[in-house]
Order: sequence, then C-alpha cells, then structure tokens
Amino acid sequence: MTIKKILTGILAVFLFFLIQSSVLKNLAYSGAIPNLLLILVCSYGYMRGERAAMWAGFFTGLLLDIFGMNVLGLYALIYVYLGYLAGLCHSWYEPMEFRIPLAIIFIGDLMVLFVQFILFFVLNGDFGFKYYLIGKALPELATTMISSVAIYPLLLWIEERFVNVDPAEKKKREDWSVGDLAEAERKEGSD
Repeated sequence: MTIKKILTGILAVFLFFLIQSSVLKNLAYSGAIPNLLLILVCSYGYMRGERAAMWAGFFTGLLLDIFGMNVLGLYALIYVYLGYLAGLCHSWYEPMEFRIPLAIIFIGDLMVLFVQFILFFVLNGDFGFKYYLIGKALPELATTMISSVAIYPLLLWIEERFVNVDPAEKKKREDWSVGDLAEAERKEGSD
C-alpha cells in the first residue's frame, strides 16, 4: 500500500465517522441515519481489495465501539468481516460500474442490520422482528442506499484523482488518446 492510500483511508474514516456521529444525528428522519461507515468499507472493498477494506472496517468498527458500545471489538469484528466480503468483489472492479458496489452496500447493510437484530434484540428477549424491520431496518436501509448513490461516485473520484496517480499510466493514457485522435483524423482525410 502506498502512503497516499493509507492517509486517504485514515482521513476518510475519521471524516465519515464525524459526519455520521454528529451532523447526521441531528438531521435524522424518524431516527434513521445513513450508515456512512458501511458505505466507506464496502466501497473500499470494491475499489481497493480485501486488505484495505478489512483495515478500514477494523478502524470504523473500533471507533463505533469506543464511542457507542459497552463491548469493545464487536463492531470492529463485524466490519472486518464486512470488509473482507466486500473485498472479494475487487476482482470485478470496473471504475464506472455502479450496480455492483450498490449491490454490495445493500447486502452489507442487510447483514449488519440482521446481526444487530440478533445481538441487540433477540439476545435480550425481544422477538419483535416486524417492529424492528419497519421501525429501524427499512428506514436505515433506504437512507443508506440513497446516500450511497451520491457518496460512491465521490469516493471513486477521490480514488482516481488523488490516490491512483501513477505518472507512467497517466502518460500512457495521454499517448493513447493523442494516437487515437491522429488515427481518426487520418481516416477522415482519406474519406
């Protein structure tokens, strides 16, 4: 991993955590806020692979555990597994493909909501799945998916512009497009 990837990952984790825990809590609609940290971990899994997503998942989960849980490491473990599973789709990575990362975020959010239901409701003797589904799961799932439509392109743009800047690859792209233009001009001249 390069220093740019590590620094942008750390900065993104802290920035998304601050936005989710402070700004979005005040803007919550019927108690549902988008899970920005889940969007970040799933997006990093799709763009960067398992290892980067697992590290991002560990630190996002650790922040959630430190500032909101009585049990240290529970969310860190959940988000590490989520990062690993999202990272398995890295081999399908196409920068302009939006359906796959949105599907990964959707499935990841369903998994996290299901684990939360088991750990925080069922183990406490509350089996009201209908109440949990209508009152918490569906609103959070909807806000997370709506937010991911805006956030994933932003993360992709940051990844392409600031992180994956390889001078040799940039030069190759410039040469390729100049060569294509010259070839197109030659074809027009012959017609």
